[in-house]
Amino acid sequence: MKSKVILLIALSLLISILVPLSGAYTPNTITAWTDKSQYSPGDTGTLYITFYNNMGRTLAIDGITIVFESWQSYDSNNGWLGNQTINVQRAFVIGEIYYNTTRFQVPTDGRANSTIVTITVKVTEPVDVATIQGEGYVTVYQTPRYQETIVTLLTILLVLIIVCTAIISATLLISARRPPTTSKSEAKQ
Repeated sequence: MKSKVILLIALSLLISILVPLSGAYTPNTITAWTDKSQYSPGDTGTLYITFYNNMGRTLAIDGITIVFESWQSYDSNNGWLGNQTINVQRAFVIGEIYYNTTRFQVPTDGRANSTIVTITVKVTEPVDVATIQGEGYVTVYQTPRYQETIVTLLTILLVLIIVCTAIISATLLISARRPPTTSKSEAKQ
């Protein structure tokens, strides 16, 4: 009897540990990723966005706003830079997935830094869910400071080594071609 009670307790503990582990994986509501791991200033990239409706009810989505946080600025000719809007105008039932891609260009000016990408989904129905936010990240490769100067100095050093090698080779060649010296007694004979 005592062994059955211990077995029953051990079995119930094992079940209580394994049941939460057997639950299905629920993806994030908003997921974003890029087509490359790093970009250089001026590169064009693709941002992939998925929206998974795990809210427990049908959602009417008006649009998606994408903000590249470090790239925001105002240009008098082009208006606000660093933002994009995708119009969706569609209802999503529970468990439905929305997928979209958008192109972006890394700035070539002082804004060309790695940046957080904030994705905001504007929901019109139900009214109590106004926005849903998610994040991504774009990594911009930065040239290490003084790298261009180091490359220039190494190029100069390589040219100097080649010139010195040519001078040493010419000196050795000239010294090897000298006529042998003769003494006065050998010259009289």
